[in-house]
Amino acid sequence: MRIEEAIIAYRALSKEYGWKWLALFIRSLSRKSELLRNVRCSTAEEMEFIKRLPIVSAFYLELASISDAEEALDMMRCVIVPIGLNESMKGFRTLEDSYSTPMEHLVSYLDSVDGKGAGRFCHREYPKKNDRICHRVVTKCPFHGFFSEVGTPELTQLFCEVDRVFYEKAFPTLVFHRGDSWENTIAYGKDHCDFIFEPKKDI
Repeated sequence: MRIEEAIIAYRALSKEYGWKWLALFIRSLSRKSELLRNVRCSTAEEMEFIKRLPIVSAFYLELASISDAEEALDMMRCVIVPIGLNESMKGFRTLEDSYSTPMEHLVSYLDSVDGKGAGRFCHREYPKKNDRICHRVVTKCPFHGFFSEVGTPELTQLFCEVDRVFYEKAFPTLVFHRGDSWENTIAYGKDHCDFIFEPKKDI
């Protein structure tokens, strides 16, 4: 865990657990290796990416051991969403802002993330992509694949929430939605994730 991520975790968890959260985190460090042994990846590159995720499941399971699963998920939300937003915004700020329309800016951003991070291991297509709408469909999510393998698939929902917070912040003149429900994602049992972007004035 990076220092800035540890600070976010401390701020979120110390209010509820005091310094007990640190003891739980230390216990989860030994548990994460066991979780990683159960994971199968198609390439060494994907395994290198996945190595960051076992601590998330391990810490969640430690939290669930002293509370119920719903409370543990809520506390993980307080950690994962701000950390995910922080990381996404750092990547977003490296992209040049020299586009004639917000939609062009968005498409350029999506093209850039497809080649790095989790984007390298997603399967995606674009049913619609023009100057009025961008509809991106993801049919394979590496987060869901990992969390399902280690028995904590519900954690994938938190990464869906990161998307929602990030796109609203990064592209304020566009509306990001998933069709008729925010649960139109693999994390909620659908066969794909919908990412739909439209100019606000068109909604």
